[in-house]
Amino acid sequence: MNAKKTCLSILTMVGFSLLFYASISGSKEAAKPPTLVPMKFDYSTPGVGVTKSNDIKFALINPRFVTSFEQSKIDPYKTFANSMGDDFVEMLTARGYPYVGPYNTIDDMVYSEKQTTDLVLEVEVDLQFTGNAIKQTSDYEILTSRTNYYYIYNGDMNLSGKITMIFSEPFTKTKVWVKSVSTEPITFFLDSQYKYKSKDIPVTDPKVWNTLVEILQKIYENVISTSWKYLEPEELKVKKSESLEIKKNSGFQKK
Repeated sequence: MNAKKTCLSILTMVGFSLLFYASISGSKEAAKPPTLVPMKFDYSTPGVGVTKSNDIKFALINPRFVTSFEQSKIDPYKTFANSMGDDFVEMLTARGYPYVGPYNTIDDMVYSEKQTTDLVLEVEVDLQFTGNAIKQTSDYEILTSRTNYYYIYNGDMNLSGKITMIFSEPFTKTKVWVKSVSTEPITFFLDSQYKYKSKDIPVTDPKVWNTLVEILQKIYENVISTSWKYLEPEELKVKKSESLEIKKNSGFQKK
């Protein structure tokens, strides 16, 4: 083989090598899973036109999920509730209300705190998922002549959100006002990045996580902005009077 043909052969081999490498690199890049989006549950209180009052002292209880919601201890749901607690602190502060807490339960309050508190504010979160996006899929292994079954998300889901604000007298825990803030159900398509051997598809699957965080942020903004309006002092002053009357007649206060 002369030098010209040898050079041409080498260049051809290099070209094929580069194309093969580009193909492999492209496949790896295409197979790279999406990045998990950060959770951002936050509400900015209005800067102007805010009615303030320091006449009502609150005790704030950390927001909690309804007991039927089994995923309350994992993210993004855990951060959803924790962020809500932070925003309620900010909203009380922006309204000018003095407060104590937040506490995990009313029972965490000592006697002197209950005595000087006008209203206890508890926030209960209820998220309802409906629909059945879980699907079963399979693949066939030629070498073993075996069919493997997997589960994926691939379908429409609906999510409705509601938070309930409960205002109570601290000693007797008597409710003087209950306000529920609901959102219109949101329909969304849920699919998973990977296949799983059971129906317990983790919320950390990249596509699942990113979809849920986006939807939850919409729910969060809606319910918190409406909750802000219910912290207006006018009606709460009436509820303070009712709470003080209950406290006065409860027998808990020392003479």
